[in-house]
Amino acid sequence: MKIMYVEIATTGHRVPYIKALTQNTANEVVVLLPEKVESLTCKQIVCKFDVKDRSFSNHKKWISEISKAAKEEAPDVIHFLTGDVFYRFFGFGLTKFKKYKTILTFHSVKTGSLQKFSLSIISKLVRKVVFHSEFMKKQVESFGMKNAVHIEYPVFGGKSCDVNKAKEYFNLKNNVPVIGCIGGTRYDKGLDILLDALKNVKEPFQLLVAGKEEYFKEDFIKVHTASYRENVQLVLNFLTDEELMYAMNATDIVILPYRKEFNGASGPLGEGVALGKCIVGPEHGNLKDTIEKNHLGYTFESENPVDLTKVLTVVLNKDFFADEYYVNYKESLSVGSFVNSYNNLY
Repeated sequence: MKIMYVEIATTGHRVPYIKALTQNTANEVVVLLPEKVESLTCKQIVCKFDVKDRSFSNHKKWISEISKAAKEEAPDVIHFLTGDVFYRFFGFGLTKFKKYKTILTFHSVKTGSLQKFSLSIISKLVRKVVFHSEFMKKQVESFGMKNAVHIEYPVFGGKSCDVNKAKEYFNLKNNVPVIGCIGGTRYDKGLDILLDALKNVKEPFQLLVAGKEEYFKEDFIKVHTASYRENVQLVLNFLTDEELMYAMNATDIVILPYRKEFNGASGPLGEGVALGKCIVGPEHGNLKDTIEKNHLGYTFESENPVDLTKVLTVVLNKDFFADEYYVNYKESLSVGSFVNSYNNLY
């Protein structure tokens, strides 16, 4: 079987995701990417896509390039690894791939009326639509989708190291709990909500903010942490694999202060679970379902810094232990399970 993977970017966990699928299969594979990735050993075709250009002309040109590659490569399966890109134009272009077994993976579920309508159209144009949680699968099925599949998002890192060494790397104390807000400072990830909440936390804590500087800039963070600045460590750059490993191991409490508009899978959540960390996240959507169903930690009222203060106060006064629900979920995050599920789907 020949599989053609299509991806719109090479940032974040996208490359490890592709590596897992292309290096653990007996299938013939080719990958279409906006730029060549040296660490990939499979055949690559550069297919330009500007993620900042959301115009119809850009989308149409991208579809044409994929269609041309498909005619030349003649795959049995075409797998779009970020199906979310089709929301905006109601699946435009997917009819070009009707002759292939076409699969889309969505990383979020959008619940606006137009977006639900778009998703219903998209699902009818492809063979299967993959979501990374059972919650999202059930959600889209409630919209009327009949070809949704759940494949859990794996942990590509989750490597353990000496915790004391990790904390020393970021100049953190060993005897004070570390709250880790890991990943890019996007608006929807709600860093400002966390910074406001911590102003009123009386218990000893340290805050590690580590990830690419995006919506929330260094100056903003420093202004909003002025009252507890001595407790804050900032690492505002794209994290190398080693830096991510140190950041996750140095963290005691993985905080996900995401806004209601976020309804997808969280990389830091998975990384944290792989290391047995306590997870604190919002009471909405997929994050609430994942944290509460699997006993991963605590939830707070979404976008409410006052409630987050209360929850963090509780968390900082308690020891956290991973129970059997936590351990079972942790085991489901293996890359091997992820790859086998996709191979069975193909």
